Amino acid sequence: MSVAQEKFSYAVSEEKLYEKRKTRRELSKRALRRGKVLVTCCILAMFATGVAIAYYYSQVSTLGYQISQLQKDLSKLQAEQEYLESQANQLMSLQRIEAIATTKLGMVKPNSDEVVLVAALPKELKQKAKEETNLEKPQLSQESTASEKDNLEKTVAAKSPVIEAFVDLVKGWEK
Repeated sequence: MSVAQEKFSYAVSEEKLYEKRKTRRELSKRALRRGKVLVTCCILAMFATGVAIAYYYSQVSTLGYQISQLQKDLSKLQAEQEYLESQANQLMSLQRIEAIATTKLGMVKPNSDEVVLVAALPKELKQKAKEETNLEKPQLSQESTASEKDNLEKTVAAKSPVIEAFVDLVKGWEK
């Protein structure tokens, strides 16, 4: 027959229980510290996120305010530009120029008999006139003097109908 052995180590079992409790307390203290640090880090991260969000919202609102101010400035400048353009148009109006010419400069309106109308030549007549002036130009030798060249240019220029009309206009004013 075999007999079971009895264990009489009551103190050893109590010591083992004490050691187990001691390690559990140490583990629980470490876990508590880690938990506290983790919670503190989470709270700090949430606070930092809130500060960052508030900063970005303040930047957005500041930029919105600046945009509205710039839009107001733009509308004022556009209104000022329209006003200045209307002033420029008024200053350049023909009635104003005529009034200044008659009052300040002492000019008078010309009568209908003082006005000379110059008719423009059709293209065909212009070409014929050019051909005639080119044919009528005598060929100058290299020995010609400058005065002969000037006289020739005056005679050719006098044959131009536009210049003749201008000369007639000036003669009419002299009378």
